[in-house]
Amino acid sequence: MDLSIIDTFIIAPLAPLAGIVLFWFIQLLFAESLKVLLREIWENHKAFCRFSNFIALFFQSLSHALGYTLTGIGVGEFSLSVKDAKVSPKKEKKGLPKFLANLFLVLGPFFIPPLIVFLIYLPFFPGFTLQECYTFSTSLISFGSLLRQFGINFLKFLFYLDLSNPFHIIFLIIFLLVGLGIRPSFIEEEEKRVGMVDDLLRVKDLIFSHPYFVIALLVSLYIVFYVLYFLNLPFYVLIFSFFGWLSIISITSLLLAHFIVFLVLASDRLPSFKRFLPFSLLIISYTLYRFIFYLTKSDLALPLSNILSLATTFVVVFLVLRFETNKLKMEKEMVEAEEREDED
Repeated sequence: MDLSIIDTFIIAPLAPLAGIVLFWFIQLLFAESLKVLLREIWENHKAFCRFSNFIALFFQSLSHALGYTLTGIGVGEFSLSVKDAKVSPKKEKKGLPKFLANLFLVLGPFFIPPLIVFLIYLPFFPGFTLQECYTFSTSLISFGSLLRQFGINFLKFLFYLDLSNPFHIIFLIIFLLVGLGIRPSFIEEEEKRVGMVDDLLRVKDLIFSHPYFVIALLVSLYIVFYVLYFLNLPFYVLIFSFFGWLSIISITSLLLAHFIVFLVLASDRLPSFKRFLPFSLLIISYTLYRFIFYLTKSDLALPLSNILSLATTFVVVFLVLRFETNKLKMEKEMVEAEEREDED
């Protein structure tokens, strides 16, 4: 048997699906990392952490309600608080509608929040170039190419944001809220933490509780691939690339959220007036770079100001934090040495 036939009709349809799973797992890792940072500042910034959790619970309940609505089940009750969220179905249904509603609950919070950002960004998206994707390798290459095209254009869009423009500031706030609200840190009680393992277990339970629907979904993907293949339309990978684009938005928003929480954490660990350094340095450095590049009449004034202010703030705060940590460590060692001398 010709191996190329197996590659095209059996393995190739799975290539972009594997790419989506990979990027979703990266989202999980970044979300878990952000939760660790939020727990570090919990004691001093409970209001901020609760707000982040509220945004996450809102996105989760929104995804669940959307799943009930699109499947025809309907929303009977919708309640939301800082600690918990509850979405009850209007009528009980089993089978495929219930499976799809649960699918929205499990995976929706990872893709619906960045969809809001994508819709705002869509008018500024310059487009993309499609490649043929009829083998496993070409499907992966096409998937990577589409993600690279979107990623480069989206990063350019972010770096060209003008913080003197109120509409750009509003977009940046929405973008940050997406990063802070990818997944909740706790549900019902502050002691009941929600981590990456819980998300993976939910996916496992969804798959094993509805194996026939999962198989039917895979069969449907193969049918779509075959139809597009015989029509010579390279749109199969584009379907998955769209979810990859949403993953890129989520990952970049999580990185921004990491940066903000890092500044909060550094502010807590710096003594005296130095605790104001992280955020004041960010504002001062941005203003200074904007002024310098304004004088030079550079076409790259906006991106250079944004990139350099972020980099300068991170490096300086990290070095100051490292210096203060070493200083406290040396003072502690000196005190312990003096105590030992007194004992002798």
